[in-house]
Amino acid sequence: MFDTSLVKDLTEMFGKSLTFKDIEAIGGYIFKDHSFSTHTIAGVGRGVSISPLNAAKTLVQECENKKKILDLFTFAFELEGVPLNGRNVKLEGLENILYRLSRTGVFYDYQKRKIINIKEDKSSLLNWGALRNGKEYPTVIASVDICQNSELVRKYKPGMMEKVYYRLWGFLKHKLDLYEGRMWSWAGDGGLFAFRGEKSIPDAVSCALEILYTMPVFNVQPYKPIKDAICLRIAMEFGTVKFLEDTGRIVSDVINYAAHLEKQATKPGALSISNDIYSKLPASMKDIFTEKQEFEGKTAWSTSVAS
Repeated sequence: MFDTSLVKDLTEMFGKSLTFKDIEAIGGYIFKDHSFSTHTIAGVGRGVSISPLNAAKTLVQECENKKKILDLFTFAFELEGVPLNGRNVKLEGLENILYRLSRTGVFYDYQKRKIINIKEDKSSLLNWGALRNGKEYPTVIASVDICQNSELVRKYKPGMMEKVYYRLWGFLKHKLDLYEGRMWSWAGDGGLFAFRGEKSIPDAVSCALEILYTMPVFNVQPYKPIKDAICLRIAMEFGTVKFLEDTGRIVSDVINYAAHLEKQATKPGALSISNDIYSKLPASMKDIFTEKQEFEGKTAWSTSVAS
């Protein structure tokens, strides 16, 4: 679950953010031993000074040796903002670890207070528990992209943007859960969402609209670490897609059209849809799409820019 780079990042985060006394206290909690001693584990006398980073390395290594590394990660995720030794803890780099963890197929659920495998979380099952590997199914695909992401990365550096990506990932996942959508891929600056079957078309469009129209709410949240607003654009297509359990390997004309429409013909803050989707919407939803265009030999429709 935790590769060596994640363990290294956890060690460095503790070393930079915590004192020696803090790390000793964490060790006592993890091992349920108030006499936990970094000096004893390291085999040095108590009079020898141990830096926070070396103390963190000793604690992490001991947790790995005693199969307590999962407990240590879980404790770390709950430690942010909590009083420890007379001060509220601020963990430098926590969002980076959470985001990178989510890209390995697991995420920390703060409501359930445990790490959850996305494949075992029924609300996140990429096949809705129904699609079979190698079979074709009618599917709505949404291509989503962060506008001007390269400029934001240059301005704020990749480490800071990973914090933004993690917060945005959680924001989008919540919206998808409301409409039974699935995140089939996410690469930080964008990805693909899927919705099952023709009957999901109104819900898929509603989900995309809700995401775009609530981005101003996301942008004023105190947990977003940059001042610049994050702007998305989304494009959608409907058609038959061959499902693969490794959704990142799915190749489809439906995916290609949605991705091309989003990147080449959709304005920042807007939603574009193919005519196949437009034709299956109720009249009240069609009225939202005021701009008509021809794209790659097909009619497409777009909303005005969300504000």
